[in-house]
Amino acid sequence: MKKIAKYQEFITEKYEEDPSFKIKSFFVELEKNIRNWFDEGTFAANGAVLGDIKRALTNAIEKNLIFEFNDEEFYYQVYIIMSLQDVGSDNLDECYVKVKKYDAADMTLLRTYGEDVQVSELSEDKILELFSKLDDESASLENEDGEVTVSEEDSDLEDTSLV
Repeated sequence: MKKIAKYQEFITEKYEEDPSFKIKSFFVELEKNIRNWFDEGTFAANGAVLGDIKRALTNAIEKNLIFEFNDEEFYYQVYIIMSLQDVGSDNLDECYVKVKKYDAADMTLLRTYGEDVQVSELSEDKILELFSKLDDESASLENEDGEVTVSEEDSDLEDTSLV
């Protein structure tokens, strides 16, 4: 048992300061929280069903966590992107969160919205706030027929090297 304890100390010392390790550890904890949101949180109360949660840590500079969920009308994706360059010496400070909303029937991208978020503020309420901003922004883009227009900028999908 003593060897295992020493090995654990070695691993902790060696990787504790590594930005990539900090991001990976944060994503592991965030994934637990996301599952809880869909088991006991507001997402569960609203009938949303969690799909896949993926962590992409292979990109040299940006690491991301993507989770997908749906309700009766729409399919959603949430990208949480962290840059190694933004990792502070003591903790993780900021990430970029991008939310996407699709029509569930034909998987047409309806709208995207993203903003920088303080890691300390990243919660279920913050994700819901971003979707609220997305819906508010989408409502202002409806044309006379009630259809939502998507700009070229919003129709671009994420860089597949991040996934």
